[in-house]
Amino acid sequence: MNLFQQQKNKRFSYTPRHLRESQDSSDKNIKSQWETIRSQGKSKSKPANKLVVLLIVLGMIIVVWFILNHYEIS
Repeated sequence: MNLFQQQKNKRFSYTPRHLRESQDSSDKNIKSQWETIRSQGKSKSKPANKLVVLLIVLGMIIVVWFILNHYEIS
């Protein structure tokens, strides 16, 4: 029965310009602080470091493979 229900009045929320500007500046301040913190958290790892780690893991796999082949049941 939504046909017979009256439509509710819409609320009017107005923020004065002087309050709005202070909110905008505080938002910009928070955003700039967030960007500096966010940029500090990013540590760019060098591809050389990843390559060294992958080579060490590959070496370990080869060593384990040779050890297990030595104890192979014939």
